[in-house]
Amino acid sequence: MSEPARILVVDDHPIVREGISSLLSNYPEFAIVGEAADGVTALMMFREQRPDITLLDIRMPGMTGLELLAQIRQIEPEATVIMLTSFDDDEYVVQALKAGALGYVLKSASDEMLVKAIRAARQGERILSPQVTDVVVRQLLANRPVETPALDLDADEKLILRLLCDGASNADIAGVLYLSSTSVKRKLRQIFQKMAVTTRAQAAAEAVRQGIV
Repeated sequence: MSEPARILVVDDHPIVREGISSLLSNYPEFAIVGEAADGVTALMMFREQRPDITLLDIRMPGMTGLELLAQIRQIEPEATVIMLTSFDDDEYVVQALKAGALGYVLKSASDEMLVKAIRAARQGERILSPQVTDVVVRQLLANRPVETPALDLDADEKLILRLLCDGASNADIAGVLYLSSTSVKRKLRQIFQKMAVTTRAQAAAEAVRQGIV
């Protein structure tokens, strides 16, 4: 059995930190290694604990979440950080993802969504709340040429794209299509190649633009 994912929770609201810690304590696959209410404390804890995953709020007193994210990435360039926030503002989302956040989950999301995002992040997959996916899609569509060839996708590939837009992880897709994880990854590579994209968010944007979802 693999070791539990070591998680650092950073939020200036005690009730939020306690709620997240209480939720994740129900899952043996997760272990809370620290809680911090501000960026300075969080940075110190990150240096000491080197968590596998950091759950990070954007707005905090002193050092903002985006500033803390940049500091964390300087310490550990491959650090896995999920932004957990109340804000789905376009600017926040884009800045966080450009700064290296692997996920962006709204606090209004379900407990299941948060757990799914953490599990996906542990596998190196990016999971976004559906509302956040909409933000990314808008940004990508605004910067993408309008004229592109029609996509030659089979039924399974179109279903995979619909699932991606709903925030599904590779494991979710495998369960729906009764495929192995390896087969899902292969199909995603094929879809990305057909669509001339490199990320799940870009694939979702193109699927929306062409009316596939």
